Amino acid sequence: MKPYSAAAEVADDFDSPAVASLSEAEVAKLVESYLPLVAKQADRVWLSPRIGLTRDDLLSAGAYGLLMAARRFDPSRGVGFGVFARSHIHGALMREINLAMRAAGALRDQALIPPAEEIESDSIPDTEGANRLDPAEAAEVREMMEYTLSTSERLAVTLYYFEEMTVAEVAAVLEQSPSSVARLIKGALGKLRSAINGRGSK
Repeated sequence: MKPYSAAAEVADDFDSPAVASLSEAEVAKLVESYLPLVAKQADRVWLSPRIGLTRDDLLSAGAYGLLMAARRFDPSRGVGFGVFARSHIHGALMREINLAMRAAGALRDQALIPPAEEIESDSIPDTEGANRLDPAEAAEVREMMEYTLSTSERLAVTLYYFEEMTVAEVAAVLEQSPSSVARLIKGALGKLRSAINGRGSK
């Protein structure tokens, strides 16, 4: 039997009618309790001003995703609401951002968006998702970071993905502009992926 994945349902959830499994009072309580998660995810997104999206736009989209998650949440599936909500919020943010980027004719390097899943200390940074690694693989990735990335790249990646700082916070630490930090992180991830793919092909 294929394991249940909250993220796999996100795209369909926005286009299909909600199936209530919780009362309206329970839904309202979940939304109220998890609103800080919306702000946390929205604040970790960096967008070029050219795209034209504001923080309020992202908060509104994320709140809608949270509401959809609460209305569709089924405790009997054995998946925690935090995981379920995170996927829906991320999906709502991605939909809003992609629509705005297409409308503005923006390029992908004008946005930096963290993955839907929680980044753990044994996960490799990845703009498409966090791939869980066993301890040996995690050690290999850390080694790659040491010899593949510059000091500033390692620090930026560590702060953004592992410490979950916002781009603005990382920029303050590195004393650079947010746009420079976003480019730094994207470049670092590209180097890591190339190193991993190169090692895998040997």
